[in-house]
Amino acid sequence: NFISDISERNYSWLLQALLSILSNQTLLASIRQQAGLQMKNLLNRNSFWSSLDKSSKGFIEKGLLDTLGCEQWRPSTAALCIQTLAVTELPTNEWPDLLQVLVENIISQTKPDSVIGASIETIGYICSAVQHPCIEESINQILTAIMFC
Repeated sequence: NFISDISERNYSWLLQALLSILSNQTLLASIRQQAGLQMKNLLNRNSFWSSLDKSSKGFIEKGLLDTLGCEQWRPSTAALCIQTLAVTELPTNEWPDLLQVLVENIISQTKPDSVIGASIETIGYICSAVQHPCIEESINQILTAIMFC
């Protein structure tokens, strides 16, 4: 299996390559969606993700956030990738500004509707998957954002 072999040899490179495909709006939607699904599956391999350096993690996290709203399909594969990371990153405070960024996307007067919708979708996935006090601590922010819509 090509993906499995490459991920074992160069996990960071593969994630970056898949992110590049997912975020490239000139490619066919089916290709982008498949790249996002493969990326989500790779992100589920916690031992690989935890071995990445902080810079590589930050690049992937920012790239996924920047991709929100660029997909014309549901469910958003970028949102699913973010949810996958949030399950491990939020409880350990490894991605402390994630919910804040998503809330700001929603309440911003300058973001397109597609980014707002994808951010709401992402928050929904995170709230359904992450069972940790960090969600409860952010509930006022989340509810404010939802009410803002």
